[in-house]
Amino acid sequence: MINRLKTKLQLSKKTIPVKTAILATLSFGLMAATIFMFFVDHQLFNPLATNPLNYYRIAVIIIGLGCLIAATKPYWSKDSSINDISKGLRILLMAIPISVIVITLLQLVFPVFTTHLIRKDDWPFYRNGIFIKCGLQLAALVFFVLVARNYWRKSNKFASIIAILLALVLLVMAGEELSWGQRIFGWSTPEFMLQHNAQNETNLHNLATQAFQNTLYFGGWLLLIGLSFWNKALSKLFTKIKPLSFISDWLPPASFVLIFATGFAFCDPFASDVGTRYTSNLFIVIATAMILITTIFQRYRQNGAKGVWLPIVILGVYLLALANSLLVGNVWAVNTGAATEYLELYINIGILTWASIIYRRSLLISKSN
Repeated sequence: MINRLKTKLQLSKKTIPVKTAILATLSFGLMAATIFMFFVDHQLFNPLATNPLNYYRIAVIIIGLGCLIAATKPYWSKDSSINDISKGLRILLMAIPISVIVITLLQLVFPVFTTHLIRKDDWPFYRNGIFIKCGLQLAALVFFVLVARNYWRKSNKFASIIAILLALVLLVMAGEELSWGQRIFGWSTPEFMLQHNAQNETNLHNLATQAFQNTLYFGGWLLLIGLSFWNKALSKLFTKIKPLSFISDWLPPASFVLIFATGFAFCDPFASDVGTRYTSNLFIVIATAMILITTIFQRYRQNGAKGVWLPIVILGVYLLALANSLLVGNVWAVNTGAATEYLELYINIGILTWASIIYRRSLLISKSN
């Protein structure tokens, strides 16, 4: 048995080092352990300091993420250098953190105005956030339809199907944002929705608000932060799997970490019904901070002290906005959920940016011989 295991490890070493495989397996096992926290005490974070399960979750997340970062350390490279990004991404690199600072200061000084800015429930400026997010989703949908066309021309049917499925997901997201037209045409809510929908609207996501929110927030984090941070390692993996090699071109660029990290500071406070006490939201908060700290260390190794100022500034903005979200929460007190409207807005900006990048890459592929 032992000899057989050694043989397997020796074979795997050609593609994945044994140490890397062990660290990655340990990491995913620890992350899976946090899932059980969804089935434990509902008031897990009330109060934070008195429940030992809180410390278990925090420790498991930190250790698990640390193992994953260590596992991918051999793949760190200068490919993540900010000097290589396009002009459009450079604009976002400045615009997103600056907007986060502005919104955070507005939340502190003018919480009512900041709430109405994105989630006012009457005219004028009725639910601005919803219509902006819907527009971003529909624009991303168009890009994925074009991506499907480009891959179809190159006879990559599988990639085309995946692109169409992503377009359909975005169509559902846009429909849900508008309650499938109810927010525009104002029809009466069906009886079933009146009884089971948290906001008495014609949509599915408010039948299980917490599950849908966690899916969106974690999925958005995985796309914009997780996949971009592990871009190099994942690219090496998918290029070795021929049917999935196109995914290497679909991975978000490494610069997304610095561009979108600050947006994930707009989380619900500990005491809310859908707050950070849920494992996926807690993971996002801790993981984003750890990845930014790791990025600082990574850039210091590559470029010395000159290369760390930007991730340090991003980390500072993130911690400032996070402290406001978790400890002050004026906007949450004015209108529950308004703060996370900003988070959802940043996630959808990221999705559109990602879709446009994939489209440009697919266009080059479709034109190649």
